[in-house]
Amino acid sequence: MNYYIIFAALLVTMVITWALAALSKRPLKGLWLFFLIVFLATWAGQLWINPFGPTAWGIAWVPLVLVAVFFSSFVFALIPFKKREEGSSTFLIMGVFFWIIVVLLIAAISAGYYYKTPGLIAG
Repeated sequence: MNYYIIFAALLVTMVITWALAALSKRPLKGLWLFFLIVFLATWAGQLWINPFGPTAWGIAWVPLVLVAVFFSSFVFALIPFKKREEGSSTFLIMGVFFWIIVVLLIAAISAGYYYKTPGLIAG
């Protein structure tokens, strides 16, 4: 198993996060939360999508970049244009949504390594 995908996912996520932070006019106070979700989604996507396109260092970069762009667009669309007060129901819903997504992505990464590692599945 090629563990360079973790570093590749980290690199692609850092570049996309930096670009969106530099070009955005939205408040990005919780940028690390954005980074975490996009990083976990990129890592999980690389484990579950069949590699295609050109490879470098044993990594197929096309699925990696496509998943990162898709999830960053998805998460970026959820960031509000203006700051909301902390007691609002929107703030609570976004917190619950964040933790559900993080848990599901960690489960997808764990399952991806479990099913792709030889010797763990009987049969």
